[in-house]
Amino acid sequence: MTTNILIAPGVTLRALQSLKFKTGCFSVNFLRQHNKENAALDALLPSVLLRGSERYPDMQQISMYLDGLYGATFGTLVRQKGEAKLFGFYGDFLEDCFVPDGNVFSGMMDFLDQILYHPYTEDGCFCHAYVEGEKRNLINALEASMNDKRSYAVNQMLRHMCEGEDYGLPRLGTVEDVEKITPQLLWEHYEKSLRDCRIEIFYCGRMSPQEAAERFTPIFAHRQDKVWEQTYTEVIRAAEETREISEAMDVTQGKLVIGFRTGILSNDPDYAALALLNTVFGSGMTSKLFLNVREKRSLCYYAYSNFDRYKGILLISSGIASEKYEIAKAAILEELEACRRGEISQEELETAKTQLLSALRAAMDTPNRLDDFFVGQAIVPTADIPEQMEQIKAVTTEQLAAVARRLSMDTIYFLKGEVQ
Repeated sequence: MTTNILIAPGVTLRALQSLKFKTGCFSVNFLRQHNKENAALDALLPSVLLRGSERYPDMQQISMYLDGLYGATFGTLVRQKGEAKLFGFYGDFLEDCFVPDGNVFSGMMDFLDQILYHPYTEDGCFCHAYVEGEKRNLINALEASMNDKRSYAVNQMLRHMCEGEDYGLPRLGTVEDVEKITPQLLWEHYEKSLRDCRIEIFYCGRMSPQEAAERFTPIFAHRQDKVWEQTYTEVIRAAEETREISEAMDVTQGKLVIGFRTGILSNDPDYAALALLNTVFGSGMTSKLFLNVREKRSLCYYAYSNFDRYKGILLISSGIASEKYEIAKAAILEELEACRRGEISQEELETAKTQLLSALRAAMDTPNRLDDFFVGQAIVPTADIPEQMEQIKAVTTEQLAAVARRLSMDTIYFLKGEVQ
């Protein structure tokens, strides 16, 4: 669906021409391996860059400028796909044909150039006040995630399950890592990112791919050819053993998270079957976990499954009463065993297909979801959305059962209430 064009050394544009939206969008993503050394720096850098530039030195002037572009938006991105980190910016703007002067996109390109290459500085590096302000915001976000016990339990399970793998590291770094960042350290990271990172650009709008390439190219024309940082995700096909880990905290609701190795990425022939299995088993209000474990047996407050197509991991998350740990865990795993035995009715299969196909159709009509999908192609190339839909339609119950049998249970994590 996209046309991919190398517009400068290490810079790839993925352009999707579409006339269905009145707004266009783009994202600029710096790629590097996710690791402890860079996680907090990668998370902080886009926010500091967006605090001010030489021409627009504060947030008020930035806001006024974007308002002058008919309410265009320009925000930060920090995302992780497998063990690849992508950080940068996302822009959304009214198409030129709908405004009197027709210069919105040019204005966005000028602003992108300002933010990337002309940051507001003090004494040769980032403004101390801007760095400290964004550090506080990032620390607040990290602490909020720790206070959300559902999120905390998932992160703890992944930390144990993926110990020694980059995937187990916090996406945004740790509070301690953030606190150590100085303006000079962040400036050095900024210069290194501009110099060493591959860049993936996604564009969706009314321009042809060739015209979009012509508009983006001048911003990156100075890039010199070199060996770029590479990303690699370690995929473990099966768990060697199953570990059970528990942690006690002052919580009223226990959190049970079970992690499986699937060995299946989005370029695997069994990917469509895995996506459908996840829907049948634990995604949505028609899934086995929701209907049988939550509704019929009332063993949990919530229960769902999801999977990472870049890492080959499937997670089951549930909220339970601490005293029901054993019975709830058994009930959840019994539903998976039913899938492994092929106990999936035709109604369950067709309902899941309808649900998944509807989600994919919605993705084609949502620019930011298209952005996420096509940027992900830089990490793990896969079939386009229409082809995926055809693959899902063809999946059989037998294929679902076969994929379910491939799931290898790695880690069971339980966050339980403290004994009073």
